[in-house]
Amino acid sequence: MVKLTQIDDETEFQEQKTTSTGPVVQEEADFEDEESEEEEEASDDEFEDDFDINETLCERISALKDIIPAQQRTQISNAVSTTYNLFTSGLLKCGSFTWCFTTGALLLGVPLSLSILAEQQLMELEKEFKLQQGANDILASGDAAAPAAAAPATA
Repeated sequence: MVKLTQIDDETEFQEQKTTSTGPVVQEEADFEDEESEEEEEASDDEFEDDFDINETLCERISALKDIIPAQQRTQISNAVSTTYNLFTSGLLKCGSFTWCFTTGALLLGVPLSLSILAEQQLMELEKEFKLQQGANDILASGDAAAPAAAAPATA
């Protein structure tokens, strides 16, 4: 059977060794090296207990279920799922609206804009035709007036 004893201080440990096996002779430098090695090992052990390099975020989150009560986990889960559902339905409705708007603009707006452009071109063509007709009238009236003015000069 194993008997456990608690050792509070290193001096007690050394006293127990000296009484059981005789005096232990140890140099002061050796003693300091052992202390620093024990401190390093202790600090390394503490670091390994607090942080595991290979632990993933999912493992950390799943470990929270031991800390957070079941009722609070249910509330958090419901809040997250409600937020997710609202967000996804909002995105779907926004996508549907965008689709309706763009198809409506393409089916109604493009033909309307093309007909407006055609009408503007037709109006410009009519204006140009009227200007040409007015210029022809001026030239025609100028041609008719020139022979009449030139006729008395020759007679």
